[in-house]
Amino acid sequence: MTTSKLSKSKWIVLSIAAIFASGTIFTQVYDTSTTLRRSLQLSESTITKEKYLGLILPEEESMPLYLRNTMELVPRAADGQDLIFYWHVPKAGGQLMKNIMSVCYGLRRAERLKEPASLEMVHEMIVNVDTSTPEGIQEARDLHLADSGKVDVIASSFVLSASSLFNANHRGRAFTILRHPVDNAASLFWTRKQLRPDLRVKYTLAQYAMQDWYPDNWVTRQLTGTLPHEELSQIHLDRAKNILSNKFFVGISDQMEESLRQLKAYYGWQPVPGREHCVPDLLHGGNPKFVKSYNRPLPSRGSDDWRVVANRERYDMELYYFALELFARQGVMYSPGRESYD
Repeated sequence: MTTSKLSKSKWIVLSIAAIFASGTIFTQVYDTSTTLRRSLQLSESTITKEKYLGLILPEEESMPLYLRNTMELVPRAADGQDLIFYWHVPKAGGQLMKNIMSVCYGLRRAERLKEPASLEMVHEMIVNVDTSTPEGIQEARDLHLADSGKVDVIASSFVLSASSLFNANHRGRAFTILRHPVDNAASLFWTRKQLRPDLRVKYTLAQYAMQDWYPDNWVTRQLTGTLPHEELSQIHLDRAKNILSNKFFVGISDQMEESLRQLKAYYGWQPVPGREHCVPDLLHGGNPKFVKSYNRPLPSRGSDDWRVVANRERYDMELYYFALELFARQGVMYSPGRESYD
């Protein structure tokens, strides 16, 4: 293989590795053998790790140090000092969730709307810092975002890297919204097909999931700091379950009303005066910005597409079913009699 071809292959593999973590969709499809893909990623392991997991990582990706345990009794001294950490899983209602927190509950968040990044409030509820990219998280750390007193929520898809923004004085209380892995994969597939018209006839969902470059088991990999070229095992799954159950309050995307009721009870959120019906209005208002991905066809359970994707996502599938158990237990602890989102 020539040097130019090898360089091109490296670029292809590194671009693919970043897709899920950034929430963006890569625009070209290449068939790269598993052996070549792994050898290239191993040769550029530092770059790949930064693209996929972020620039700032704990020395051992085991348990985020400054995220409180979900069942931890928060001391009175921490009241008003802790921050909310929303781990945003792509294609699981992230924009809707962020808008509900800001519009309905008046929670301030970080989002860079102009250059350069700064602690300027560019909107009543938005400070001009990006926490959605590895570079942005590094800037947020340099700006001491958690200590600024200007945010209530930090949202990011880079779970391990973004959790480094918290510290002993400002700990994070984390939650996430999970979506069924097959539905999530189908949603990403449909988004890619919109960007690449030629793919509308080139691949079925099953064919897409069978490609060597398909980024499988993203949730498990992010929680355990495992790169796309690394093999997963039961050990990774057990570690992911341990982190999820200890550090994250869990919502389910196809049960958003109940998820938001539980979140409101858990965090003690209060609606902005005059916006008591804001949450149901956003949930059921039909805004295409929030519902468009859910209007696309999803594979029926037991179909060829469903079986192939479920097999590729077997670790995330088991983690998702475990999350459903956590969600059910949360519902008992925060029973409907205690809180209502509206």
